[in-house]
Amino acid sequence: PAAPPGKYTLKLTVDGKVLTGTVEVRLDPRVRISDKELAEQHALALRLRDDITQLAKTVLALRFLRKQLLLWQEAWADDAKAQPLDAMAKKLRDRLDSLEANLHNPKAEVTYDILAMKGGAKLYSQLAHLYDVVKDGDGPVTQGMREVYEDLRREWTRLAELWREVQTDVQQFNDAARAAGFGVLGSRRF
Repeated sequence: PAAPPGKYTLKLTVDGKVLTGTVEVRLDPRVRISDKELAEQHALALRLRDDITQLAKTVLALRFLRKQLLLWQEAWADDAKAQPLDAMAKKLRDRLDSLEANLHNPKAEVTYDILAMKGGAKLYSQLAHLYDVVKDGDGPVTQGMREVYEDLRREWTRLAELWREVQTDVQQFNDAARAAGFGVLGSRRF
């Protein structure tokens, strides 16, 4: 979100040289909103931004795991001792697919698909829309915005817990893979 009104110090470092300056951000004079309301608007926009960032990182991480599972399954295709792992991998991929489908609409190719496809806008799209409304608004945060955010936050908390459960499944899968003499799924931080 844009910086709230105030005085800021700018610092630019190029080739070891540091340049500093100051700037004052002023509120559009046509906007009538109190400092307290501006602070609340900015705080909510920051929370939404952080939630969207974490959600996006979760999607990247689960896609990374899914890709690894597919590669391992391909590599194990002709190995009889990998059959129990193959079943575990399929179950884990199904959980990853289900979770991703609740986080965002993975089949959407263009913005219109988000609304046109069955299931409609998922958590990511809902958070992104609210974020845009809050950060670009000229008025105070409304009770409706707060309520929608709390509902979305509860859903994100629920889905984040499912992600933690999936990570436990990954650990169990890795334990079984090690015991069978195979490599394990790696984690990647995003």
